[in-house]
Amino acid sequence: MEATTAVQDLYRAFRVAERAWIHSQERTTSATIQLEDCSLHYGEFAFLLAGLKPCLLLQLPTPAMTTAFFHNVLVPQVMHHPAYKILSTKTSPTNVRGQGLECRLITRDVRSPEMSLQGYVLLWSSTTIESHPKAASIQGSIDLLCPTTTGETRPAMISEQDLAVMLDIPGRLPSSEAEIRAMVEVSYWHQDDSTVDSSPVLLTAFAAQPDQIPAIQTHFKKYRDSVHGLFDMTLKLHVQAMADP
Repeated sequence: MEATTAVQDLYRAFRVAERAWIHSQERTTSATIQLEDCSLHYGEFAFLLAGLKPCLLLQLPTPAMTTAFFHNVLVPQVMHHPAYKILSTKTSPTNVRGQGLECRLITRDVRSPEMSLQGYVLLWSSTTIESHPKAASIQGSIDLLCPTTTGETRPAMISEQDLAVMLDIPGRLPSSEAEIRAMVEVSYWHQDDSTVDSSPVLLTAFAAQPDQIPAIQTHFKKYRDSVHGLFDMTLKLHVQAMADP
C-alpha cells in the first residue's frame, strides 16, 4: 500500500466511522444531543493527514461522548486500520514513508485560558511537526498535554498562542475591547458535490482580526488546494463580523 493510498483509505475510514457513530448516538442518547450539536472532525482529520496541521484536538459535546468515541471508534476502527499501521510509523518495512501518527486521550488536568482540555483526544503527525519551524514548541505542547511520565497528575496550563501554533490556526483571540469589537469569525466549509441537495458542512472555525484576513486567505488556499487534490474535497471560505446576525 502506497502512502497516498493509505492516507486516502484512513480518511475514508474515519469519515464513515464518525458519521455512523454519531448517528447511532442520536438513537440512544438524550434528545438534547443532536447531530447538529456534534462538530464533524473528518475535515480536520483530512488536514492532519495532508500534512497541513501538526496536531488535531477532537471533542464531542460531553466528556463521556468524547471518551466513548475514542474507545469505540478511534481505537478499533481507525488505530487498528491497516492504513493507520502504515502511517503511524515514519518508514514502513516496505519503505513507504509514514507520518508518525499518534492518537491519545488527554487524561492530565490541562487548561488554556479559555477551556479545560482534559478528556479531549489529541492526534498528531511527527513528520509534520519535525518539518515545522516551531517544532520544539509544538513537541513541548504535546508533552504537556500527553506526558510520557506515567502517573503525571499535576495540573498544567497551556497558552492560546501555543495551541494556535500546534493546531495551525491563523487567527487569534481579541486582547482588548477594540479587538473584541473588530473581531471576525472565520470558517472553512466542505461543499460535498456528490449529492445535489447536500448542505455545506462546517469543518473548522476560529476568531481573527481584520488585519489577519490576507494571511487567512493564503492559508485557506493552501488547505483548499491540498485536500481537493488528495481527497477530492471542495472547500469554501466564510468570513463574518461577530456583530453580524
